[in-house]
Amino acid sequence: MKARLLAGCPEATLIDVSHSVPPFDVVAGAFVLWAGTRDFGPGAVHLAVVDPGVGTSRRAVAVEVAGCWYVGPDNGLLGLVLAEAPSPPVAFELPRPEWASATFEGRDVFAPAAASLAAGTAPSALGRPVAAELEGLPLAGPAVLWVDRFGNLVTSLREPVEAVRVNDVEVRVRARTFAEAPPGTPFLYLGSMGFVELGVRQGRADVALGAGPGTPIEVVRAHL
Repeated sequence: MKARLLAGCPEATLIDVSHSVPPFDVVAGAFVLWAGTRDFGPGAVHLAVVDPGVGTSRRAVAVEVAGCWYVGPDNGLLGLVLAEAPSPPVAFELPRPEWASATFEGRDVFAPAAASLAAGTAPSALGRPVAAELEGLPLAGPAVLWVDRFGNLVTSLREPVEAVRVNDVEVRVRARTFAEAPPGTPFLYLGSMGFVELGVRQGRADVALGAGPGTPIEVVRAHL
């Protein structure tokens, strides 16, 4: 894929945001894509491929958000970027060439399109405008988006909550920092990216709660 990118835009600067997304995990990929690209300035082109449906009828798209382009499959991978977009996105569906591999569209469809955009090609020259809604995050409700290397759980919740239930375990302890939390006890806190997170002081919340990307989060409401 990097060879295709540099072949299409030799002057491009390639930056690897992450190769640590678990295989087939669109939800985790959506979080990493949003978190890893949100501070790039206008003009950046972001290529993302977590694509269990490669070769199927799912669309390949290029989407403009806040002056940046996102190229990838329309399978929910762009869902968090779209949900956080400051204005409605502009999207184009990318054609699949006859010669393209049915199992490696990252190389044969997405990388050439990203390189063309980086080289200044008009998006309208790459594909047709998308009229239908783009796919959002494949979640039915609040859920874990990501597990960092310390085992902390980033949830899709934005507003502070009193308590949550994860896999039948109720978490009511809240803290502002890890140092404020009691050792060994899962607790809620507001993470650095504005999402509610669950952690364990000097421990792993993913192990304590048996949770990972996509695990449902139930908000526990106070009884009045």
